[in-house]
Amino acid sequence: MRWTLRLAAALGVLVTALATGAASAAAAPADGGLGLALRPGQTDYRAGDQVRLDLTVTNATGAACALATSAVGTVQITGVRRDGRDVTPTLARSFHDDGIGAAATAGLTTVEPGATATVTSTGVRLRDGEVVLRSVAATPDGGGLDTLWPVGAPGRYEVTAGYVTLPVAGAADLCAGATVLRTSTFTVSDDGGPGRRWLWLVGGGVLALLVVALVVLLLVRRRRRPTAAAVALLLVAVGAYVGGGARAARADYGVDPTAGVPVSGVDFQAAVDGCLAGFALPGGDPSGLLPRLRDKKSPRVRIIPTTGGSGAFETPDSADGKGSSTVTWNPTSTDPYGDGVARDPCAALYHELNHADDISRNAVPQGECGGTGIPTAEVKATLAENRYRAAKGLPPRTEYDGKTLPKSLDECKKPAKKTPPPKGPVKLCEDGADCGGSNGDPHLVTFDRVAYDFQAVGEFTLVASTGGDPLEVQVRQAPMAGTRTASVNSAVAFRVGAHRVALTLTDGGTRVHVDGAPLAVPPDRTDLAGGGTLTRRPSDTGPTDGYDVTWPDGSAAAVDQIGRYGYRILVRLAETRAGKVRGLLGDFDGDPADDIAPASGAPLAQPVPFGKLYPAYADSWRIAADRSLLYYDDGQNTGTFTDRAFPEREVTVADLDPARRAAAEQVCRWAGVTAPAQLAECVFDVAVSGRPEFAVAGASTERVAPPAATPITAVPVAAASLTPGGAPLTFTARAGDAVFVDATAPGIGDRCSPYVLTEPGGREIASGCNIKGNGYVDRVDLTATGTYALRVVAAPGDTGRAAVRVYAARDSDGTLQPNGPAVTATVEQPGARARYRFTGRAGERVYVEVPTSTLTDQCSPLELRDAEGRLLRSGCVINGTGEVDGTVLPADGTYTVVVDPTERGTGTTTLRLVTSRDREAAITPGGPPVVAVVERPGAVIGYRFTAVAGTSVTVSATASDLPDQCGVLALRAPDGSTVGSGCVINGAGELGPTVLPASGAYTLMVDPSGAATGQVTLAVR
Repeated sequence: MRWTLRLAAALGVLVTALATGAASAAAAPADGGLGLALRPGQTDYRAGDQVRLDLTVTNATGAACALATSAVGTVQITGVRRDGRDVTPTLARSFHDDGIGAAATAGLTTVEPGATATVTSTGVRLRDGEVVLRSVAATPDGGGLDTLWPVGAPGRYEVTAGYVTLPVAGAADLCAGATVLRTSTFTVSDDGGPGRRWLWLVGGGVLALLVVALVVLLLVRRRRRPTAAAVALLLVAVGAYVGGGARAARADYGVDPTAGVPVSGVDFQAAVDGCLAGFALPGGDPSGLLPRLRDKKSPRVRIIPTTGGSGAFETPDSADGKGSSTVTWNPTSTDPYGDGVARDPCAALYHELNHADDISRNAVPQGECGGTGIPTAEVKATLAENRYRAAKGLPPRTEYDGKTLPKSLDECKKPAKKTPPPKGPVKLCEDGADCGGSNGDPHLVTFDRVAYDFQAVGEFTLVASTGGDPLEVQVRQAPMAGTRTASVNSAVAFRVGAHRVALTLTDGGTRVHVDGAPLAVPPDRTDLAGGGTLTRRPSDTGPTDGYDVTWPDGSAAAVDQIGRYGYRILVRLAETRAGKVRGLLGDFDGDPADDIAPASGAPLAQPVPFGKLYPAYADSWRIAADRSLLYYDDGQNTGTFTDRAFPEREVTVADLDPARRAAAEQVCRWAGVTAPAQLAECVFDVAVSGRPEFAVAGASTERVAPPAATPITAVPVAAASLTPGGAPLTFTARAGDAVFVDATAPGIGDRCSPYVLTEPGGREIASGCNIKGNGYVDRVDLTATGTYALRVVAAPGDTGRAAVRVYAARDSDGTLQPNGPAVTATVEQPGARARYRFTGRAGERVYVEVPTSTLTDQCSPLELRDAEGRLLRSGCVINGTGEVDGTVLPADGTYTVVVDPTERGTGTTTLRLVTSRDREAAITPGGPPVVAVVERPGAVIGYRFTAVAGTSVTVSATASDLPDQCGVLALRAPDGSTVGSGCVINGAGELGPTVLPASGAYTLMVDPSGAATGQVTLAVR
């Protein structure tokens, strides 16, 4: 008896050791309040196994605080190497059922001082052999940007990761800050093909059966007969050995209970099947997802378990291909959302499958929904979830991520106002202040609003005073990991009076030194002797804190981390320093033309070619060792960080791999970057670095330091630097030409109109305003041939000069085919227009759909005009889409769709023309219901009935699959006036009761807005 127990115990230990592998037990010391030990779940994996990382976080803050134990949003993986080479991750978007903050704080646990909590990052198996580790960066609107690190192939892996605490509204006593980065290693072994894999399976199976047999033997020896439990145990072991693993994938979607984080006590496959069966019942699939989900030609959707919040993420580079996605679903959670409405597992699955469907159709709605603060994609999915809830008798959700849901998607067609975030360098630059800065890898903006890229490596003078109180800002630029063509700010130092303040990015965190001594900066203001301050405060770019530096004269600077990779630096100078500074950010004299100048010598002509910037211009601003303010560890000096051969060559957005560029643009737009110049910078940063944190920081920077104007890439026909009140810029043009004038003048105050354009005879024909240092004269159609003049009118207080440029506005023309293929209209120069003509018939209703556009949010760049040029209707472009709503043509003839961007706007716009004719039918009050079917976008159906004055009627709408909308139902009186309107929400709606004002024929109109199509059942009573 004793020997069998010992043998069973020994075999059990052996089985456990084989299953878990060796694990490092080395503890990590506390760093900045939170310590971190990083180790793999086991040191050796087979190809295709789910890799696991365990992050043990230590609370060294001195007080009990709460730590999130979910890896989503908190575990940040910054690098993976396989066999000594950097691994390239895939970038993707992710969606979360109530915002990433709720997902990240799932499983909050209170940790006492000195105690620890373990956060596990479990690899996701996408297909056999495809395993990825997810690192999710939070976006301010509750979304996520995923970095998917492949770790399934054989090799020795080094993974660098850290832990961050996401600030979440309403969560009390969260542990603040972030850990330093740690690196852990593990090995993935090749299974050697089917033969070797079967050998492992057979060996493991025999070993497992041997253990079970021993247990059975013990039971038999005790009871002298086999028990039902023993037999069952043996059958379970054999069954697991013979039939183990995930069930076969279902046609077009796959369910893998073992690919995510298993939920104990649940038959995951059965739970998914149960929900899908419910979706197939009447009213259970209001979005019509099931046909596509079951279509083998549709991109693959994988459904895997999670114990946290449900979500979905793209898997564009997996073997399932572009448009594929993975849904992570919690089949047991009924925890309430932030609005108090209880989760329903099937409703949560339906929500995420809506995201998967959008991904598969490449139709994820972009941008924020109006002024709600909610991503349009989440509004769409949550409204779809509410329609499912209504069909099942469940209460609807009223909020998403703590923000009130709109009633319909129509509210998402309103432009969102970009307000500054509540944290970060608030009020430093957003009010038109003369800010300069260095951001990304790195993009510089001078104090006089000139933008240029500066990719050198070494230590440089960003700005230094030439008179008055000492002020200086120095930067250290280091190579972006894995590239010889792009750099990032890795350190920054300031001279504030007699003090040196140095910030150095080390292991993903910031070290602070004042006058060479380390300083633990409290989360508040620290006064510097002799004037000036250093303040640590929450950052707008991510969960790690940022720092503000001020000088006695009111000049200020802000430093914020871009993930764990670099710094964004913003500097605002006091007005008294105008013309009294020098450096990479220019001289602050109000003249943009002289901003890019070497330390000694004449300004360089703009735009400055690559060969002029490197090495001569860069070398002129390098810091001498005896003037450095930066901090150095032992054995380091400025030479340690100098590489005069960097960058090796010029790389622009146009040079990037098209697929990588497109993926980066998608990530940047999803993060919320919309301004054209900032979007181009973001695309470059994300594509080169492979890190979505650059997109998060770019979107925030667009708000805290709004771009003064969109740089124009077209070549001007004339340009000059003009003094207010001085000589004009002259140029020759012909009658019929069109021009647009752009101006940059930070020294001219806000007013209309300092810019005046005169024709050859000297008569003023146009003027323009100057706002926040920038101005323009909008498109002018010239009527005479000769010499035109542009003057800058002087006013008291003007300083510096105005850089003015005249552009030819060259229009483009084309044709549109009704109900035919879409066309792409391109506007290449500011002030230019694109015109597309079509032949229309009287009584036709035309709808112009804009499925995609690169124009910024604006109304009204879209116009529908008749043959005489009269405007019939206009439309907006919001979040990259737009429309000109259905319009009935008054006569036969040629009509024109015009794309005319506002201000400096240029870009592409896709146009599709849909035509139809309004249909009419009869409906009887109190009679049987009718089914209205809207087959084409913009189409309208009218149902007529006769009634006498004073009658009260009510219209009911049921069984609708139209999108949630208000105004879709309208009741028109005999004179054509509207006497009532109604909504259709969650598949149903009502109009009335309405007392009819006159006797006669009334018309019940079904007029969905936008591109909506579908059907609704109507009854009048």
